[in-house]
Amino acid sequence: MDCNSDDLDKQNETEAQVDVPQDTQWIVLAFLPGRVVVKLRSVCKFWRDCIEEPSFVDCHLNNACRLYQSIACFTSLDDGLVHVYTFDPATMNFRSVELVFSNRFHMSGPCNGLVCAYDINGDAEVLNPTTRKHLRLPDSILKSRSLCSEYFVGFVHSTKEYKVVSVRHCVQFLAFEICTIGKLSWRTIRESAELLKATKAVTVNGSMYWLLLNEASSGFSREILMLNLTEETFTKIVIPDAVRKHDLELFEGEGKLLLLSNHYDTSSGSIVSDIWMVASTHQDWVHLHTVTPRMPVGMSPFFQLKTKIFFGNQNRLLCVDLQDCTVSYINMRSGETLISCGMFVESFAPAVTDLVSSTASSYENSSGIREPSSADPGPSFRGAGSSSKGRGKSSGFTGWSSDDLELSFKRTKRTMEMVWKISKHRAS
Repeated sequence: MDCNSDDLDKQNETEAQVDVPQDTQWIVLAFLPGRVVVKLRSVCKFWRDCIEEPSFVDCHLNNACRLYQSIACFTSLDDGLVHVYTFDPATMNFRSVELVFSNRFHMSGPCNGLVCAYDINGDAEVLNPTTRKHLRLPDSILKSRSLCSEYFVGFVHSTKEYKVVSVRHCVQFLAFEICTIGKLSWRTIRESAELLKATKAVTVNGSMYWLLLNEASSGFSREILMLNLTEETFTKIVIPDAVRKHDLELFEGEGKLLLLSNHYDTSSGSIVSDIWMVASTHQDWVHLHTVTPRMPVGMSPFFQLKTKIFFGNQNRLLCVDLQDCTVSYINMRSGETLISCGMFVESFAPAVTDLVSSTASSYENSSGIREPSSADPGPSFRGAGSSSKGRGKSSGFTGWSSDDLELSFKRTKRTMEMVWKISKHRAS
C-alpha cells in the first residue's frame, strides 16, 4: 500500500511539473539571475529557446536591473585574457570571478551586460560575459587612417537598439562612427579638424558625453560634446564658469551626468574636489559635494552609486563614501591590470542572431577545447583537452594555445576573494 502511495506521489509530481503552463515557466525564468538561466538552458528545448526571444530578453533585462545589479571590475591578465570580478552593490561584498575570453587590452564600460573590447590596431568585438558570446565588429574604411581608436556601447530605449560608437583619432581630424548591432556597418556621423582629442565617453540615458580639449593650450575647454544616440546628432554643453580653469573629468551617477572638478583651495592650502551635476535641460549646473583629500595621481572617477563614488587607475579600485567619509580600496592582483569598472547586470542582450559562442569561433578544435553542445551550454568553459594534438597549438584568431587556456582556468579557480580595505585616511 505504501509503495503504491509513493508511486502515485511521484506520478502526480511528474504530472504537475509537466502541466505547468509555458507562460508561467517563461515568467519564472525571467525573474531568475542570468547565470542561473544559462545553467537551465539544457533542461528542455523551450527553456533553451526562451533566451533567444526578444520579448524574454527585454523582460529579463528589466527584472535584472531592478533585482540583480552588481559592481563589475574588469582586469586584463598577463596572458591576454580578462577577469571580471563582481560585488554586491548593497554590501560591497565579493560575489564572483569569471574568466572572459578576449585578448583585447582595452574595454568600454558595461551597458546592460555588454562590453566592447578592442586593441590598439582598431579591432573590436562586443562581448556578453554571461552568455559567453561575442560579435566581431567590421573594419571601418577609416581604420588605416587612424592613429588609435576608442569604442563605447550605448542603448537606445525607444528602439531597443544597441549602438557602438567609435572615436577615431586621425592625423588632422577626429572622426566619430556608429555601428548598430544587428546591421554591422559603420556610419561616419562627424569629422572635425577642430578637435584634437576627446576624453573617454560617459554614457547616460541614451547619450554619450566627452570633454573637449582646447587646441591652443591643449587644456580643457569650457565645452562638453554630447551625442544623442537616438537622433545621432551632436550638441555642445557649456561648462560652468566657476570651474572652467580646473582639472575636469566626467562620470555617471544615478542616471545623471556628473562633473568632477579638482582645484587648489587657497584657504585650506590643499587640493579640493568638487562634484557638479548638470540639469536635464543641459543649461544649468548644480554643485553637489566637496570631497577631500584629493585622489591619488591617475585616479579617475568611474561612477557614483548612491553615496559612494568609485575611482580607479590600473592598479587600484577606490571607493569614497560621501556619507560616512570613509575611503576603501582594492589593489589589483599581481599580473592583473584594471581596464574597466561599472554597474553590471547578467543579461541575454542583444536579441540578435549575429552573436556567436566564444567556444565556437575563438577556439578551433585544434586547441583541444571541447565546444559545449546545445545540451551542455553552461556558463563556464569546460574540459581543456588533454590530447597531444592540441598541446601548444594556436586556438583560433586569439592565438592562445591549450596550455595557455589550462593555466588560465587554474588561475581563475584559485583566485581568492577580493576584499575591500579601509584606508587610514578619511574623506571630509
